[in-house]
Amino acid sequence: MAGEGESQQPEGGRQRRIKRNEVRRRILEVAYSLFAERGYEGASLERVAEAAGFSKGAVYSNFANKDELFYELIAARIDERAEAVRAASAKRAAGKREGAAMAARLAGEALRDMGAADPAWQMLFLEFWLRCVRNEELRAKFAERRRAMRAGIADLFEEEAAAAGVALGRARSMDLATTVLALSNGLGIEGLIDPEAARPALLGELLARMVSA
Repeated sequence: MAGEGESQQPEGGRQRRIKRNEVRRRILEVAYSLFAERGYEGASLERVAEAAGFSKGAVYSNFANKDELFYELIAARIDERAEAVRAASAKRAAGKREGAAMAARLAGEALRDMGAADPAWQMLFLEFWLRCVRNEELRAKFAERRRAMRAGIADLFEEEAAAAGVALGRARSMDLATTVLALSNGLGIEGLIDPEAARPALLGELLARMVSA
């Protein structure tokens, strides 16, 4: 039932009740590690429950199936990346605004830094992307979330451009947002095979040049 938690048996034999949001957080955290280690097919819900220290019922009370769990853990990481881009845009020396080109460079650097801090991300994202392509319902759900993310990035470009006295326009800002995500993912894929080819500063440099053109 919604709102219920999960009991665990700690040392000493006394049970304690864990809040539902904490159960969900721990399941997502453990699932991310297991999916990264074993891939989607190799990470069963039973393994997730066992590794998190909960019953399988605790997993099913939070997620209807493995696809939903996979979606939620990927979506949570995407939200973190979107927030990192927003935070990067807000960073200016003494509040100085330098326009869309600087916003693009900082967005690229934020995405690069998060990718470097989480090497498993790109492989998991690719695996999830393939499941979306083959699953109509999952694809539609994920596409809606991606549209919202692109819109948020486009808003940042427009704000930075306006602060620099430039009218960027919605169509161009949305195209730029799509390009940010496409370049980020593409360079991430290249980096899995040949890290030297996808040098750390490349994404930010490309985005800044593109916006300045």
